[in-house]
Amino acid sequence: MKPDLSFISALPAQSLIPSERRTIRNLASSLCVSMGILHEEHQLVSILGLGGEHCNQEAMETWVHSQLAQHNLEAGRDTLPLLMNRLLELEAERGCV
Repeated sequence: MKPDLSFISALPAQSLIPSERRTIRNLASSLCVSMGILHEEHQLVSILGLGGEHCNQEAMETWVHSQLAQHNLEAGRDTLPLLMNRLLELEAERGCV
């Protein structure tokens, strides 16, 4: 079952300032590296993304953005441990990632 990410439309990525987009991209990249996920592959698009992403990196960015919005968090380095824990929980639940 895919998580409900409909609330993302209330906070479109285009409304983020460039530094927030860059931070989300960096957080997603750090999560990919720490989990051994290849950025350029596309297995996570259907799991973490909304379906329009082209690679794992973009899917992870979508997921990070949704987690930040869902938990009302600011995009920053301090959120990395929380995001890592949420990703590990998702992996345990679904046996993926």
